[in-house]
Amino acid sequence: MKDIVLTLIGPDRTGIVARLAAIAGKHEGNWLDSRLMELGGIFSGMLRLEVPEEQLEAFASALKAEMEPEGFQFTISETRAETGLTDAEEGQLHLSGQDHPGIVQALFEVLKEEGINVQELSTERPLAAWSGTPLFEAQARFRMPQGTDVDRLHQRLETVAADLLVEIELES
Repeated sequence: MKDIVLTLIGPDRTGIVARLAAIAGKHEGNWLDSRLMELGGIFSGMLRLEVPEEQLEAFASALKAEMEPEGFQFTISETRAETGLTDAEEGQLHLSGQDHPGIVQALFEVLKEEGINVQELSTERPLAAWSGTPLFEAQARFRMPQGTDVDRLHQRLETVAADLLVEIELES
């Protein structure tokens, strides 16, 4: 079995997930993980699948034949070894505040400097119920190198949060 990641992007419409599942099933694929969403009328997805090695070429050909004519682009990549953080500790971050440019850049620069690998990031821009003001909310899951000074990380993130006028919660 080949462990692969399929990335796919194209115009959103009903039935995309069902079609992907059917193509995978026809080629003896096993659906492992996925993150699929619609953003601004565009469907974007990442899927991790196991496909028998002898079916991989036919699987790719079927995707090309069925999805490219409808405006989809895709890539298939074999999974690779972990990022080197084998003894890493997991953590989560929750952020909310009034939206303005630079929030993601400032926050994730700190994480990069601390050697933290972001595993998943989800952001959204809802409107405040009481005023209609745009808010920015982020949820991140990450892995910290063994021995990371969590208190120092928390202090650094709190400093950035204060500068950005946002609230931040860190769980490790």
